[in-house]
Amino acid sequence: MMAITQKKISFSKTQKKSSLSSMQQKQRYFSLFVGIVICVFIFTVTIFAKKPVGFSLAKIRSPFEKSSRWEIDQLPAYAKEELHGILSQDFNYLGSGAQCYAFLSADGKYVLKFFKMKHLIPKKWLKLIPFPGFEQYRFKKIDTRILHHQELFASYKMAYDELKEETGLLFIHLNKSKHLKLHVKLYDRMGHCYVANLDDYEFVVQKKTEMIRARIADLMEVGKREEALETIHLLFTQVVDQCKKGYIDRDSGISHNYGFVDNQVIHFDTGRIVKDERAKEPSYYQREVLRVGRKLESWLSIHYPILLPDLEEVINALIAPPSQAEPLSRE
Repeated sequence: MMAITQKKISFSKTQKKSSLSSMQQKQRYFSLFVGIVICVFIFTVTIFAKKPVGFSLAKIRSPFEKSSRWEIDQLPAYAKEELHGILSQDFNYLGSGAQCYAFLSADGKYVLKFFKMKHLIPKKWLKLIPFPGFEQYRFKKIDTRILHHQELFASYKMAYDELKEETGLLFIHLNKSKHLKLHVKLYDRMGHCYVANLDDYEFVVQKKTEMIRARIADLMEVGKREEALETIHLLFTQVVDQCKKGYIDRDSGISHNYGFVDNQVIHFDTGRIVKDERAKEPSYYQREVLRVGRKLESWLSIHYPILLPDLEEVINALIAPPSQAEPLSRE
């Protein structure tokens, strides 16, 4: 009798194990099925939402609502006339950075920049996928895009209000409007023409600069070493002056962000400039000089190593303690 009872217990345990194993197998199949559905969904959305390579008006169009944060003072009559004159030209594709598409005016004096909205607008599929376990990732991605938009526009607004001369900014349009009534022709790298109603887009207008490295190279090619050294000196002086005013550039490629308009240094890439009172401290701007110096040193060591001792002299003069610093002579 006891043997029969033990057999029943053993059979019952076997049944439970079998049932549990079957349930676990179903859960695995279900998880696999859900994973396949998610992958197919993402693949389908990616394929159908894929935008053409290169520039298009769709890539600079945004759903952003008007915000008082991005409003600017009304331009005086002479500035409006100047702006209309600039934007009445055709603009040809100049280049593409991490944040903007840039177009050069026909006269070669101005740059029209449109923001790359793919970095500022949360992906549609992030809002559509409701599966458990995906929420944290989804919300983090959405928040990152929103924060990037806010920080980028805030940098341009601050630069326009407080560093207009230093950045070469002539006009910013961070809110859609109805008063510009300007249509501009944009030509991409393939020569395709796009006509943009500027009231419908966020953009900035800036002076065209000559890149620091290009200026040094041009001067060295014609044997103007002293002028090349003065270019380096002016660059680092501008870096220090900007810090002393309480502004810093968080971009790691900072040495690529400066250029010249005539003999004035312009900080043309303003997308990561922020205000920070700590920048006024000598210890901070000394670090900035060294940071920019390392970038320039790498380039000079390849192309113009003869300038390296002079670069070191300029840097040492600017990072010396205030009591020891002396004006750099260019006689």
